[in-house]
Amino acid sequence: MTDLHLVPVGVVHSPVRSCREMPSLGMDGEIELFPSFADALEGMEGHSHLFVIGWMHRADRTVKRAVPRKISPDLPAKGVFSIRSPSRPNPLSLTIVELQGIREGRILDVSFLDLIDSTPVIDLKPYQPGTDSIFSAKNPDRSVKIGKISMERYRDDLIREAIGFHGEYCPAVAVAVRMMIMATRVMGGDLARDEITCSLGPDPCINDALMGITGARFGNGRLIIPEGWPKIQVYCISGHGISLEFGNLSIPPAIPLVNSTADTGLFSCKVNTK
Repeated sequence: MTDLHLVPVGVVHSPVRSCREMPSLGMDGEIELFPSFADALEGMEGHSHLFVIGWMHRADRTVKRAVPRKISPDLPAKGVFSIRSPSRPNPLSLTIVELQGIREGRILDVSFLDLIDSTPVIDLKPYQPGTDSIFSAKNPDRSVKIGKISMERYRDDLIREAIGFHGEYCPAVAVAVRMMIMATRVMGGDLARDEITCSLGPDPCINDALMGITGARFGNGRLIIPEGWPKIQVYCISGHGISLEFGNLSIPPAIPLVNSTADTGLFSCKVNTK
């Protein structure tokens, strides 16, 4: 095969300067396109999200198996093609960012950027929900991984899943994430398992978050509309021999208030066993 020739089209400006410092939800940052590529942005306005393809310039290109240490150093090593390790033969990154605006015709303000400062940008592509979103996609059971990662990392994973379906991080979504953290503690394991069902309640934001986190939908038989919905006031997560009913919700007006409130101040939880 002939050698491949990649041309950087821009560079990342980020407050994060090493992979170990990167928050799991990424950061606000900038993508500066070089002047000669500014015309290639024509038509980008109106797209809410973008794929950013970067070149992870500090990566070890000799690595073929690695431990996903950002998740947990206790997890077993896997082939780098099955994980998101920056160390890989060709250290290309693929990340989805939210486009906040374009300045000076070539500087993109973005959110959820998980590339470190000075990362070369190889390409940008608009995210297209009709072709790029596969809500029915499945991963291997993550129960072992969930048992090893920190609660903070797990919370961030749930937030990302909820935002991906709902579209924003609002106080009701923050409450739903807290509900799902409790459900994980009580039921154990991955809430996207095939045996987990989700029964909807009255708040549309919480319903979106629960569907995004559990992967429940009508097509897989895991999404339940209870009799009397939407007036019914509880949300139910069920598995083999156990179910949790969440009710008496209190949704503070701001996310920091949600985070500073005890579970008992946000919802009640009734555990039923068979």
